[in-house]
Amino acid sequence: MMSRFSDDATPSRFHPTEADLITYRDLARALGAPPSEAICRYLGPAGQHLVFIGESGQRDWARVDTQARARWPDLPPTGKIASNGKTLESLPERVVYQILESLKHGDMEIDLHQPIMADLGAEKADLTLRRRSAACFIEVIGSCGPNRITRNDHELRGLERFERREAFYRRVGITPVCIFLDLLARPEDLKALCQSLVDRIADDGRDREMSL
Repeated sequence: MMSRFSDDATPSRFHPTEADLITYRDLARALGAPPSEAICRYLGPAGQHLVFIGESGQRDWARVDTQARARWPDLPPTGKIASNGKTLESLPERVVYQILESLKHGDMEIDLHQPIMADLGAEKADLTLRRRSAACFIEVIGSCGPNRITRNDHELRGLERFERREAFYRRVGITPVCIFLDLLARPEDLKALCQSLVDRIADDGRDREMSL
């Protein structure tokens, strides 16, 4: 007999608890996008069961979102498409992009995957916050935390791509802002960092204008 908790044709032993659903809801609202299981790794004890569910399979993880959305229909949609319709390369990129978009000044732009220094190589930054001639290069490392420990081949490939760009940054003498996955589990810290980047670009732009 099918479990009363099942919401598809394949019963599962793994279901979110009430606490799981509330954690998922709160993080989704704070980030502006539902979190991935990988983000939940950095929540500490509150995220342990969510990580367990996520590791049990995509169907089980999708059930978390389905049950949370049934309770709170106002949750932001899943996926890589930002609230303004822009398509990002990953969920973490979408989260950072949306926060920056909400904070940036009217004379600022956010470039997606534009060359860092086209005359020196083809490497592209994940995001570039610009105000006139001032620029801040941002790398969103959605495969691991700052300890650079990965759990599977997909995450390892993502880290290797970042490390190739990191080597390029060193060669051209640029220090990017690196946002690792753990910061997405701390939305207020992430928002504070993004605000500081906007403030820095605003100040850099003013300094450059005064020097002309």
